[in-house]
Amino acid sequence: MAQMTKLALAQSLKQLMADRTLDKITVKEIVARCGVNRQTFYYHFRDIYDLLDWMFINEGQEFSRKYPDITVSDDGQTAVSNLCSYLLDNRDMVINIYHSLGRELLDRYLCRELAKLLHSTLHDRARDFGAGSDDLEFLIGFYKHAFVGTMLDWVQEGLPGNCDEIVHKFIPLLKGTFDATLKRMAQSR
Repeated sequence: MAQMTKLALAQSLKQLMADRTLDKITVKEIVARCGVNRQTFYYHFRDIYDLLDWMFINEGQEFSRKYPDITVSDDGQTAVSNLCSYLLDNRDMVINIYHSLGRELLDRYLCRELAKLLHSTLHDRARDFGAGSDDLEFLIGFYKHAFVGTMLDWVQEGLPGNCDEIVHKFIPLLKGTFDATLKRMAQSR
């Protein structure tokens, strides 16, 4: 029952964020939309940002189901494409979170999900080249911030264009860089 209540509160928040920024949403509106009282809200969450953080954790599980691990050895195009699809599927909500105090939580969520996608792409390749786990984590950290930073710039612009255009821009930047970097990391050990 508690999980259903949390999901209802998160869904209510998500619907409200499709219309306006997080800082213009109140707990009163959230609870009214899903038919619970303020006491129930505060039983589960400290504040709206705590609910948003929980929502992103829950969304992460959905993200993993919708965009499963990348099994192909591409150069990040699939990760970028999955991230673009998520942003466009949740366009209004993402833009409103970006333009509010929830931006840090959005950044953290996107970085966490992209790190999972990159890990599944790079783990075996790192092992094959002889790169260490610390090298792998450094590479994932670098690229997750590069990808998410670029995508957040795209959010700031209002998400113009489509996923194929965005992915196409990344291809010349990424072609062969993962393998070349992993090889150099292994050789520098």
